[in-house]
Amino acid sequence: MILRFIRFILITAALLTFPAALAAQGWTVEAAAGRAVSDPVSARVPSNVASLGVEYGDGAARWMYLTAGTPFGGNAPSWLAGGAGAWLGIDRGEWTLGASLGAQGYGYGAADSVQSGGGASVEVLPTFTLSRGRLRTELAAGVVGVTDFGDDSVSLGSRAVGESSARLIGTVAPGVELSGEARYLYSRDGGFPYAGAAVQGERGRYAGWAYAGQWLKADWPSPKTAYGAGASVRFRRTRLEAAVRQEPVDPVYLGTPRRSWTVALSQGFGRVPAAPRRAEELPPPSFAPAVENGVATFRLPRSAYPRAPALVGDFNQWRPLAMTAAEGVWTVSVRLPTGAHHYAYRLADGTVFTPPGVPTVDDGFGGVSAVVVVP
Repeated sequence: MILRFIRFILITAALLTFPAALAAQGWTVEAAAGRAVSDPVSARVPSNVASLGVEYGDGAARWMYLTAGTPFGGNAPSWLAGGAGAWLGIDRGEWTLGASLGAQGYGYGAADSVQSGGGASVEVLPTFTLSRGRLRTELAAGVVGVTDFGDDSVSLGSRAVGESSARLIGTVAPGVELSGEARYLYSRDGGFPYAGAAVQGERGRYAGWAYAGQWLKADWPSPKTAYGAGASVRFRRTRLEAAVRQEPVDPVYLGTPRRSWTVALSQGFGRVPAAPRRAEELPPPSFAPAVENGVATFRLPRSAYPRAPALVGDFNQWRPLAMTAAEGVWTVSVRLPTGAHHYAYRLADGTVFTPPGVPTVDDGFGGVSAVVVVP
């Protein structure tokens, strides 16, 4: 049974990611240690474990992973988990409409352990997003199907959980986002409202995040509060990350409350996802802003950036300014005073970058900013 579920996940992963895998983009190998290093397995195997896995993700929102873990000691079971998914829909710059699709499967057991079993989940989550300036709204409503099998004391059978959510995300500084979230999960056991907030930021090689929220159902077991924080540092394509979390009972997986920690070291390989072509292969106006009569016109080729980017700079307090499509390029024009101005571009996933072939300066945080001069 376990092998059938894992085989299903691997076949799904191959179908979803095969075209991108040919380009060898976005692959990562990760070694981790902690008390909970992979959901939903951590809801069933509450032990200190070490894990090794490989995952894939690209700019088209396709992802897959396969991870195996083993306990530090004792007779706790080892486990294997895999998953794959994609975002399918239409992108019109300021708004997107589509669905997030995902499937996960896992199995656990050991020769000297009576605890064994596995499970799988499938998620279909239609989503609508709208971006206006520095604000982004995300609305979603869908269903998560979950099945468990194995030890009777652990298995919860099959169930479906409906989910609706609304998020408001605001960019408050270069690379820093604040968000508020409201969720409502509903199943045969009733409704489960949740409210929370989060902050995440990335500057140069450093990144961090934190969140806090609470289940608002009156008869939900304590603790009802969820919170966590993490930080990472990147050296080229190597990333070291540490995180801690307090996790209450979740209405989807119904795991026991636990305080978890994770330390992970990951290494990317293959080509960098969505890497643009070299500047000399592109028309100069595609990257270098054109300046005339105090107006700077910024352009990026749509062939290199399929989803609409945004312009950020010191002239607009680093708040995203949406770019629009015009004759094969993304473009936006800004009236600027005489002098030098620093700027960069921001992708839909939050990545901030400067294109090749333009003048840059050190931004003081381990990264660079592009420079445009208005005479």
